[in-house]
Amino acid sequence: MAGNAATTRALAAYRGHTPYGTDPTVQRAENDNAGGGTGAAETQSVAEGEVKEVGSGGTIVYPSVTSCLTITVYLRDGGKVGGHASLFRVDGGMYSDEILKAIKDQVGGRRVERIDVSGAASAWHPAYLEKAMERPGPSPEHTKRDFAGIRKVVARVLNRQEGKVTVTETQDGTLTR
Repeated sequence: MAGNAATTRALAAYRGHTPYGTDPTVQRAENDNAGGGTGAAETQSVAEGEVKEVGSGGTIVYPSVTSCLTITVYLRDGGKVGGHASLFRVDGGMYSDEILKAIKDQVGGRRVERIDVSGAASAWHPAYLEKAMERPGPSPEHTKRDFAGIRKVVARVLNRQEGKVTVTETQDGTLTR
């Protein structure tokens, strides 16, 4: 089950059967949790092109991280805001150059402990976080393993200190934060 947390919890209450007149398919919405976290410990799956939030003690799961970058902002109150940026936009998802702005809007003025950027960092030019590869105009020449450049862009767009941002190359698969 995926989609907004309230619908997921409602369907979970009926484990084993689907209530009459309901469809267990939940449409994915961009930024399901706009306006802040729920405050409850929960798990959110963040697909490519999405930004979601969990409250204190919650878990963010990023499925199918292959050529993607995941950006997880750890808030001082224990919550997390996470975005899943893909090199190419998926249907219904945001472009790579929209993810950081959506994270910044979600975090707002709240205090940030640290920011974790993980995934296929060596496949990303830092500029892809500011101009998606699919946007018109020239693409930057690829620079291998520019972790410092990615750290600078993330820190600047999120208006945070570079020292709060770590960039890590990870193996393909599901990341849990």
